[in-house]
Amino acid sequence: MQPESRQQLTEEIDHLLKTNPDIDEFEVLVVDICGHFFGKRYPISKLHSFAREGLAFPASMFVLDSIGQAIPEISFGWDDGDPDGHFELVPGSFSLNDWSSKPRAQILATTSASDEPSFFEPRQVLYKILQAYLAKKWRPMVAFELEFYLFDEQRDKNGLIQVVRNPKTGSTDSPMVLSTTRISDFEIVIDDIISACKQQNIETGAISSEMGPGQYEINFNHHDDVLRGADEACLFKRIVTEVAKKHQMCASFIAKPWLDLAGNGLHMHISVLDENDDNIFADGDRAHPRLHHAIGGLLETMPAAMSFWAPNVNSYRRFRGGISCAPVSLTWGNENRTVAFRIPLAREGAWRVENRVPGADANPYLAMAATLAGIYHGLTNEIDPGEASTAAINEPDASIPLNMRDALAVTLDSEGLINTMGEDFIRLYCLHRESEMAAFENYIGSREYDWYLQ
Repeated sequence: MQPESRQQLTEEIDHLLKTNPDIDEFEVLVVDICGHFFGKRYPISKLHSFAREGLAFPASMFVLDSIGQAIPEISFGWDDGDPDGHFELVPGSFSLNDWSSKPRAQILATTSASDEPSFFEPRQVLYKILQAYLAKKWRPMVAFELEFYLFDEQRDKNGLIQVVRNPKTGSTDSPMVLSTTRISDFEIVIDDIISACKQQNIETGAISSEMGPGQYEINFNHHDDVLRGADEACLFKRIVTEVAKKHQMCASFIAKPWLDLAGNGLHMHISVLDENDDNIFADGDRAHPRLHHAIGGLLETMPAAMSFWAPNVNSYRRFRGGISCAPVSLTWGNENRTVAFRIPLAREGAWRVENRVPGADANPYLAMAATLAGIYHGLTNEIDPGEASTAAINEPDASIPLNMRDALAVTLDSEGLINTMGEDFIRLYCLHRESEMAAFENYIGSREYDWYLQ
């Protein structure tokens, strides 16, 4: 850690502890490949020594599967003695949470830059791509939009999720989109989510009720600190999940909880600034050709990026059947929500591209890394995206993989992503998801007996 970063970290720790003298515990949080947090809870007396010296966690924690189990096909933690990696606390991430039995502090950690950072830490994968932009004197500006569902706390007798009940009326929630009444009826939960975001220095924007019962979206402001933007998206997922528990509800960012209802999306808005802080996608009141080159790169790498934007078996259900705003066509357009890459209406030269493909179950670091890799590929090779789509696009493109196995095969063969995200990481990531997919499929459910037992 650079001396100035260590100084910043010390100052923010001193300030928060001075203003919150009753805090006696803190949590250290790190994000794995699946997008889950791991870490430990410590007495507050450990905080300053961790800030100076760092701390250790097993490096294999990054590559556990979705239920926290080691994957035999991946050697880390399995046949290497499970060594520790060195971690450092992340300046600017020290904050509070108060959803448990008492308020606690929390802080993010990442593998140390003074040693060799873990090539399979998602945050470091994103950092590596940002370094490629920095070499061009470019700096991405990003914003995340995350949809989520609130469910009933209890599942039904078959173990299936149930529609959440309105806290004010006791009836099941409706699917009325952009209903201010729905926001008002669930304000006891939503207000607590916003309050927790403020505690963790996350600036939120618009709040909307979405197309599914119990489905909502809360937006974040734009960030020129991409790592912090991705940090906030990960922390937001934790906030929503924990606050929902506090209100006897279940919250999830699962991509497609019901086949006949809307899925959860992760939309990302990206522009790129130059060394003078000018938007390279803007040409006065028009889009600069570089914006179209960026979209060309996104289109060319989209098939390979699907495994990052749709990382789970359930993810691909979002692209099929029922209500869906999940585009899977090689398309782009202006103010067209049915295309994969949309150019929103630009006010005051704020030209940007919106990636509408990823699901909310995607790891924010890796989803953004794959998106920025595509944009970088397009910018450096000046790729032509072809004609914009002006009509609604409702059919999938044959070249887009619509299941996990096909998506991983395309990722593994992608020169565009390998060049920016790293061959070692791409190979490990594909092995990680292939192994989990095989474990998921190695299960017999009741329907299999119902259909084939006779």
